[in-house]
Amino acid sequence: MIVYSEQELKHAAEFRNEIHEAALKKVRAVFPDAVSVVDQYPVEAYFQEVWDYPGKWYRVVGTPEGAGSRKNLIDTIVRNTLEHCRNMGKESDINLFYKLIAEYPGIVCDYCIVTKVEGVFPYRGVDSHRRALGCAALKLFDGGREWSYDLSRARSKKLKSKALFAPTGSDEWLNYRKAFLCPPHKNTYNDADFERVNNVLFPGGTDGLEVYRWTTDWSEYFDDGHEWWGVLCLTVYDKSLDRFVVIMASATD
Repeated sequence: MIVYSEQELKHAAEFRNEIHEAALKKVRAVFPDAVSVVDQYPVEAYFQEVWDYPGKWYRVVGTPEGAGSRKNLIDTIVRNTLEHCRNMGKESDINLFYKLIAEYPGIVCDYCIVTKVEGVFPYRGVDSHRRALGCAALKLFDGGREWSYDLSRARSKKLKSKALFAPTGSDEWLNYRKAFLCPPHKNTYNDADFERVNNVLFPGGTDGLEVYRWTTDWSEYFDDGHEWWGVLCLTVYDKSLDRFVVIMASATD
C-alpha cells in the first residue's frame, strides 16, 4: 500500500479542486443550482509516477491513470455530473436551453434539439444528420404549412468541429457566430452571450461534435436570406450527449 505524505495529499487535493471547479462551471451552464461534481477518482488517484533525471522515479500530481488529458478529465466529469443531475430529476437541460434562448429575442437563429427519434438513432453517420434535419424542418416549418421544403434537394459538407465557433469574419459564407451576433436588424449581443448560449447547448465542448453544413435551396424558409444577408443550415451531432442540434438562419431587412 502506497503511503502519501500530508503535503503530497494537500497538493493533489488542490489540483483535484481546480479540476472540479472547471467542471462545475460547465455544469452550471446547464444546471445553475449544481453544487458539486461527480468524480470517480479519489484524491489518491491524482498522482503519476514519472521517470526523470538522474534516472529515478518521481511522484508528481497529475490526472489519474487512464483519465487522459486535463481537458478530457474535465469533460468526463461534466458528462457524468450532467447524467447524475438528470437522474436526480432536475429540469431537463433541453428545457433549460429553450428557456435561455428565449432571453435573446434579437437573434435570428432557429434551433431544434433532436434526441432519441426513430430513424435518427442509433447514429448512422450523415444519414442520421439528414434525418435530424428532417425532424427540425417538420417542427420549425410547421410540417410544411409555413414554409414548403424538399429535403431530397439538400446536400451536405462536413466541417471541422472548431469551425462551428469560428470568428465572425473567418468565413466567406455566413457562419454561426455572425448569424447570432450580426442580424440585418442589429442586436446588442456580444461574444459573451454567444458563449453563454453555447455552453448550455454543447456543455461537453467541441471535441465530441460532428458538424455538417447543408445547402439551402430546399426550402422557402431560406428565400429571405438569399436576397442579401445570408443563410445558415447546420446539423451538429454531439457524441457526448448522443443528440443532434439543428441550427438554421435566414433573414432580410
